[in-house]
Amino acid sequence: MSRFGNLGVALRASVLATCLAIPATATADNILFARVGSSSYVADGQNLANFLTNAGHTVTYVDLSAAIITDFSSYSQVWVYDLVTGADNSATQQANYQNIAAWYNARTDKNLIADGRIISSAGTSWGNEPAWIQNYAAQLSGAGGGLVLGTDHDVYQDGINTINALIGINPFSGFYFQAPLEATVDPLSPLYVASLPACSSNPAQQCINDASSTGFVPTGLQPNGQYLTPVAYHGTVSSAFNNAAVSTTFGSPTFPVPEPTTLLLLGMGLAAGGWHRRRTPR
Repeated sequence: MSRFGNLGVALRASVLATCLAIPATATADNILFARVGSSSYVADGQNLANFLTNAGHTVTYVDLSAAIITDFSSYSQVWVYDLVTGADNSATQQANYQNIAAWYNARTDKNLIADGRIISSAGTSWGNEPAWIQNYAAQLSGAGGGLVLGTDHDVYQDGINTINALIGINPFSGFYFQAPLEATVDPLSPLYVASLPACSSNPAQQCINDASSTGFVPTGLQPNGQYLTPVAYHGTVSSAFNNAAVSTTFGSPTFPVPEPTTLLLLGMGLAAGGWHRRRTPR
């Protein structure tokens, strides 16, 4: 028996069966597609929103720097798109970050997708990026809704990382811009799309576009107790947790989730570490 134990194996099998049972064409949802600001890459965000509309979803495309959104009752999915440089922390933006986080934290279904290269999917000239983005929405729809956080490399991450902190996940980070400009997709992930192109570095694998100088997404056990599994990554499976371009709360047998007891102990360690930092005299 592996170190994960019978309980861990059963849990992973149950989670995987649930995830893979979600249909690729789930019911249409009301989606709030919220860009952090309006100073850059607005059209690319609109392209992404259009992919969702084309899949049958009702999409409201808003600017988080323009007005405070207080009513989330009609939305089953919220997408946050941060392709604006700088702090992006005006009073209006801060209020919206707080409201988005409150919406997510109050949900029973805390499904999450983190994409550190989302603008790479905005074009249609490489692979089948529309289907990739549409499958995000389909999987969230089948699982009861949830949150998509999308950005790029570190100069764009400040605004969206405010939301990360408010919901208790680690920040986006870093700058990756190395050839080949593509990220290998885990074929056992629920976010996998069979129509993606072959990777140039390994034609036996499939990749998504990564030509936008990606950032790295949070992976593994998070401060809020959730576990984020790599979906698309650079390098090998063994290094995926350090080099993930996309991660999600949807599990995959490629990256086994530790058994509940291990997660509990890790969570207690995180909590104790945070308490110690707060108590340490300055």
